Amino acid sequence: MGESFLTFEINSVLVSYLNLHNTLPFSNAQFFIFLALAVFTGFVFRKKYLNSANAYLNFLAIVSICYILLLYTKPIHFIIFVFYGYFIFSQFSQKKNWKGVKIVSLYILPLFLMKLLNVLPEFTLNIHSIFQIAGLSYASFKMLQIHFDEAASSKISFKSYFTFLAFPPTLLIGPIDRFDRFTKNVAVGFSAINAENFNKGFNFLIKGLLFKYIIAAAINQLIINHLYSENGFIFHLSYMYSYLFYLFFDFAGYSLLAMAFGYFLGIQVPFNFDKPFLAKNPKEFWRHWHKNPKEFWRHWHKTLGDWLNDYFFKPIFKTLTKKKVFNSIQRQGLALFLTFTLMGFWNGFELHFIVSGMLFGCYSVIHNYYDYQCKKKGKDIIFGELSSGIVGFLSVFILFNAVAFSIYIFSGKLF
Repeated sequence: MGESFLTFEINSVLVSYLNLHNTLPFSNAQFFIFLALAVFTGFVFRKKYLNSANAYLNFLAIVSICYILLLYTKPIHFIIFVFYGYFIFSQFSQKKNWKGVKIVSLYILPLFLMKLLNVLPEFTLNIHSIFQIAGLSYASFKMLQIHFDEAASSKISFKSYFTFLAFPPTLLIGPIDRFDRFTKNVAVGFSAINAENFNKGFNFLIKGLLFKYIIAAAINQLIINHLYSENGFIFHLSYMYSYLFYLFFDFAGYSLLAMAFGYFLGIQVPFNFDKPFLAKNPKEFWRHWHKNPKEFWRHWHKTLGDWLNDYFFKPIFKTLTKKKVFNSIQRQGLALFLTFTLMGFWNGFELHFIVSGMLFGCYSVIHNYYDYQCKKKGKDIIFGELSSGIVGFLSVFILFNAVAFSIYIFSGKLF
């Protein structure tokens, strides 16, 4: 009896000390230690299996499954979800009558239930917890990408499928990689773990640590935590701008850390952020922060923007064109608005997420029509004969404040 109790106590201490099943990517020191051990192991295996793609894939799969089973918050839930996606892909990717809305509905059903249950009252059986899976939003989009892009390719193994979805650095909030690009990295074997990638990764690591754990943390601790709602308008204005910068540095920092450890492990995780605050219009802004048909998304969160552009905006615009609905500029506007509205619902079914997405859609529609009218009339219909320098400054100023307001709504502080 005493021995059993002692064993139980030792196991409890180990679980508590190791923080098992309670470690999300880049959330604590344990995750960094885990990835550091994985990188070290990769360099050790590199000597023996330099050009072996199969050995390299096995290594990445082991790293992914070890993270999921040992540290991830809901390992069984996530594994079942991956099996669910792989089953859909293996059963329906070759069936021509399973396209469009039908197949998308199957893939996003778990995500839809997760978002829906977040806004419904608590159930007695606590069904919410079944679908509350960290990283589900990004994994769902990556599953759809695999289905649409790889349906005509040779059979994808479950090992490759799982490794792509569960790759620890990008599991939680991206960047959203593409399966084809990921497998090209895997194809070169352990030679992808080299000095060049390590040096690039180290630069990303320094910037990521600076952005997330110093600048973002400082904004949160020194500014946001000291704002008081009793101050009315001043509170809202201060929170709006400070939250915008906090969100950028926290999110950009996470993305840089994901890139860093991706490069350390030989996977060239795509870039996400590119000076979004210097953008002059919604189109340009998003090409530096998630890449959309409008440059607006190609500065803020490039990989999500790319995904929305390829798998939502283009199909909608193509469908509207095929059915000859409205004229070209109206079709573009409708497709843009629906794309950003989807982005709002993707973030959550809470009102502030939806309104924020719709507002971004309005910005892009307005700018798209403004751009169209300028080209049609051969002159700037708003700024007239002002110099390009002044127009550039005003454009950055207007967009920056418009984005700040939309992100403030996104924060949920306004309503």
